[in-house]
Amino acid sequence: MPAIQIDRLVQQIKTIFEPESSGPIFRENFRSLLDVHANLAYQPGVEIQRKSLVPKLQLAPIVMHHLQQQFSALAKKKPELALEYADQLWLEDLYEARFFSAVILGSLPVVYNREIIERFVAWGSKTSDKEIHQVLFKYGTQTIKQSSATKWLDTIQTWVDSADVPQAITAIYALQSLINDPSFVNLPRVFRILTPLFSMNNRKITTGLTLLVNDLALTNPTETSHYLSNLLLSSSYPSPKQIIRKSLKSFPEEGQKNLRAALSNISDQES
Repeated sequence: MPAIQIDRLVQQIKTIFEPESSGPIFRENFRSLLDVHANLAYQPGVEIQRKSLVPKLQLAPIVMHHLQQQFSALAKKKPELALEYADQLWLEDLYEARFFSAVILGSLPVVYNREIIERFVAWGSKTSDKEIHQVLFKYGTQTIKQSSATKWLDTIQTWVDSADVPQAITAIYALQSLINDPSFVNLPRVFRILTPLFSMNNRKITTGLTLLVNDLALTNPTETSHYLSNLLLSSSYPSPKQIIRKSLKSFPEEGQKNLRAALSNISDQES
């Protein structure tokens, strides 16, 4: 692979940010820049199999780094322009474009929290792609998390309390991203947040909860099986039973045994 000349790369990036342009024009110029570097795309020694259907150019890390710095700086200096660019980039069905949209959200001043949260719902609820959710909620939440340690969880709680389907779906995806973060340990709060979702009769919510429970089973099977067993006893809704049955194989043998016993007890009580 030909070496990337740093001075030339910096100049190429500068030409799409200066002078300022409208969102659609910036998007076009940005895509042209990516296409140039896609021809020199970084190829790892071992190809990683992706489950995402969103195309990814596998740009060289140095290109991603310089662009990330530029977008982060723009968000801090000219947040309104950066938001316009973020909206345009999200329209691109491309991993890199959506990654930088998330970077912009995570770099905006705290006074833009409302605009950030609006985009989480607008963007997050309209895609089921796990990789894109991980990007959106990992990089896009930096400002919110820095303003308060519990602010992000409070935001997710608000979405659940709204009983609005798009917000509820966004909450599920946000929780899924959180529990896959090795540094996150507050599972009891996650369980409290997601409990009301089991009462919502919606196919997309049920599907999302099933995926979330699968991830919880892999993250902490003991706490998750205990939570689900208690949920079965305290809930009269059918979705917990459906979701648990679909998720059983994600638990180790002991967890499966406990959950099957809980399911059996519920069946005995109902008969």
